Amino acid sequence: MLKKITQSPYLNLISGIVLLFTAGYETWETIGESTIGAHHGIVVFGIIQITKAIPEILHGLKEIEEGDQLLAKNKP
Repeated sequence: MLKKITQSPYLNLISGIVLLFTAGYETWETIGESTIGAHHGIVVFGIIQITKAIPEILHGLKEIEEGDQLLAKNKP
């Protein structure tokens, strides 16, 4: 059960978006400073999480569409 939750593409997408926005806000607030902080790495990690989740979600949506087409074809 825990493995299923942690490997959920929707959870990865949401967590990536949250990380991107929260760390992005802090990065925006410190844009004038010439230091690199942890929030810069979190922005990159958020982008990676989002790009990992999108193909999995699109693949799932494609399978759902193919299943719907198959059901519509076999419907009397």
